[in-house]
Amino acid sequence: MEDDRAAISTPETATATTTTPATAGGLSAHQAFGQTEMPELLQPPPVDPAPPSAAAPALSATQPGPEPLAAAAAPERAAARPVAGGIDAGIDWTTCRIAPQGSGPGSTHLDTTAPIAVSADALVAELGPQQAVFSGNVQLVQDGLYLQADELTLNRASGEVSAQGNLLLDQPDIRVAGSTASYQLATGQGRVEQASYRLPAMHARGDADSAELLGQGRSRFENISYTTCAPGDADWLLSADTLELDRNEGYGTAHGASLRFLGVPIMYAPVFTFPIDNRRRSGLLVPSVGQSDTTGFDLSLPYYLNLAPNYDLTLTPRIMSKRGLMLGGEFRFLTESSKGTLAAEFLPDDRETDEARGGASLRSYTSLGPQAYANVRLNYVSDNNYLEDFGASLAATSATHLERAGEVIYNARTWDALARVQYYQTIDDAIAPSGRPYSRLPQLALRLRDPDGIAGLSYHLGAEYVNFHREDLVHGHRIDLFPAVSLPLRETWGFVEPKVGARYTAYNLTDQAAGLDDSPSTLSGMLSLDSGLYFDRTTSYFAEAATHTLEPRLYYLFVPYNNQSDQPVFDTGEFDFNFDNLFRENRFNGPDRFADANQLTAALTSRLIADGSGTELLRASLGQTLYFDDREVTLPGADTATEGSSSLVGEIAARLSHGWRGRLGLQWDPHDDNDALQQALAQLNYRDQGGHVFNAAYRLRDGVTEQTDLAIFWPVNEQFTLVGRHNYSLRDNRPLEVLAGLEYGRCCWRLRALVRQYSNTTGDDQTLGFLLQLELNGLGRLGDEIQSTLQRSIYGYGTNDYD
Repeated sequence: MEDDRAAISTPETATATTTTPATAGGLSAHQAFGQTEMPELLQPPPVDPAPPSAAAPALSATQPGPEPLAAAAAPERAAARPVAGGIDAGIDWTTCRIAPQGSGPGSTHLDTTAPIAVSADALVAELGPQQAVFSGNVQLVQDGLYLQADELTLNRASGEVSAQGNLLLDQPDIRVAGSTASYQLATGQGRVEQASYRLPAMHARGDADSAELLGQGRSRFENISYTTCAPGDADWLLSADTLELDRNEGYGTAHGASLRFLGVPIMYAPVFTFPIDNRRRSGLLVPSVGQSDTTGFDLSLPYYLNLAPNYDLTLTPRIMSKRGLMLGGEFRFLTESSKGTLAAEFLPDDRETDEARGGASLRSYTSLGPQAYANVRLNYVSDNNYLEDFGASLAATSATHLERAGEVIYNARTWDALARVQYYQTIDDAIAPSGRPYSRLPQLALRLRDPDGIAGLSYHLGAEYVNFHREDLVHGHRIDLFPAVSLPLRETWGFVEPKVGARYTAYNLTDQAAGLDDSPSTLSGMLSLDSGLYFDRTTSYFAEAATHTLEPRLYYLFVPYNNQSDQPVFDTGEFDFNFDNLFRENRFNGPDRFADANQLTAALTSRLIADGSGTELLRASLGQTLYFDDREVTLPGADTATEGSSSLVGEIAARLSHGWRGRLGLQWDPHDDNDALQQALAQLNYRDQGGHVFNAAYRLRDGVTEQTDLAIFWPVNEQFTLVGRHNYSLRDNRPLEVLAGLEYGRCCWRLRALVRQYSNTTGDDQTLGFLLQLELNGLGRLGDEIQSTLQRSIYGYGTNDYD
């Protein structure tokens, strides 16, 4: 042979095919030519979805939240497959996806020792340099690699591949098209010129002068653009001199980066790091920007430190134009038996008060076995106005006491036990010392209910010891014992349950008021008889087959009178009057008072229950207690109750239709002609799978509060959502919270704006705040954390509680 080059050509209708095992990256001697169709080896199987991770969900680097700390398990590696239809094949750009779990090393690793299969219209083998030139519809497959081109040259000795013309290189985690490419089969590294790329799992795309595949899930791009908007749409665009993507670690790093939104530059950074999945990693998080009357311009710059898979730290410098510079931190930990959060913030010099101010909190939970656990709750603020000035919600700014407690709880089948120490920091100066809570140092409690007694009896026991401490008032020890036995007799048509018991409460007091016993005690017996009947019939409810029930109930309670006026009131008040409390053994919620009773409660409940699902469609209840004696046991300062009957209590709750629910509750006092309505509640709620939320409520508690509350979160279409709430105090003639906002955007971005006015004192002062957030899908959120505000203010927002 005059030349060491042998040319083999095939008809245009034929396919040239070669397969090779991985032998130092070279071709094997086996070559098959003249195939009329692609052999089975060259038809890679379709990509199976990765199995769900068994590990706890990982945290997002852009929004670390309260989820458990854990590293995400790596999904299985997907096989490569021919990409019919080009670079966007199989990517649904109309789907507004959620960022996937971290891919991990298993999904980006390519087996470079796997066999190679190549098909083409024509093949020229060059025997000297040990290389083959494929042309016409070339397709190369090796494990998770798929490469197609018009022309491809493969060096059998080195494993070097060069390709050009209609080029598309596809790996499990990245897809690149370009003009020319070079690729090393032995290392999985390559370079594509004039590149367009896709990250299918992230729905991310962009263009670059060159794309360099570095192997093991890493890639580097020159003069790049990056976005998650669909092709033809560049509402937001990140441009950078260079961009490095590490799919193993789950982040990208851009150098010389600028961010444009709707064509307007909004950010420039010499170095910008962002997540490309939702795994935790160290880095600067998205800043939060706001404006309020109490803090002025408010900018927070959180920095997240992923210290270990089971603990992390977020440091948050906060700049407030009216207050100064505050430093906050949040440390979270997770072990095999414990989890918790330690948070603190410190303002060295408040410009408004010229004082150092700060706060701290600790929350922890520890499992002590299958039935026991321990909790720690610690809270501290430097002054009584701290939450009023820096609290972010109405609940925080209206807090009056901060708890500090540690407890151990054991739960068994028939009994549970509690050991606790508890102290409160009172932060409301308006609360008199006599109205502030006692410390429990300690509290020991035991509760037992055993239904397996002799002859069907149930045994009950409540036992408690507490050492109540206060410096300025009577304090001391209290023991409370409440054994009882009942006989529940239940049938399908009704029930009867007699119960008999005795309650013993004793004290050992210090600083008792003059003339009162230092060691008072009370022993009281009790007898109750609970009974009810069940009647039902078949009916329909909005054309749905249902069962209509009628359930009359009688409850008799007898407790003889014992004078308890020499007993202090450590932790006891009177229960709120509602339907459920008609059947309590004690109208007081603590053992400092055990109410005398000779009374009969009569109640009637009617329900509509769906036959198919068992769902309660409608419930209506009405009840009243008849008193045969005056109620002489009272709290200090209260008068003996002499009415012959209680207020009339009624409740109605209904599922009006799919998504709509209503509730109405009334307490009517027939003995008060001038102000008979004591309490009222009216609620109407709507929630559906489309995220629509509507709430309307009216609440009345005579002499205490009267409020209206309207709230809405309403997606008008895929782009536009309306948000609003109006919580108004009719008693004080002032709004408690008013917010109005909107959300607008597309799949790849959402813009949220919110105006919020709320009361942070008992007076007429109002705080006005403006919140703005831009969410760029796949990049992060810029601005305020609006979601947490909506979750606090709009009941049902962000939940799946719908019919």
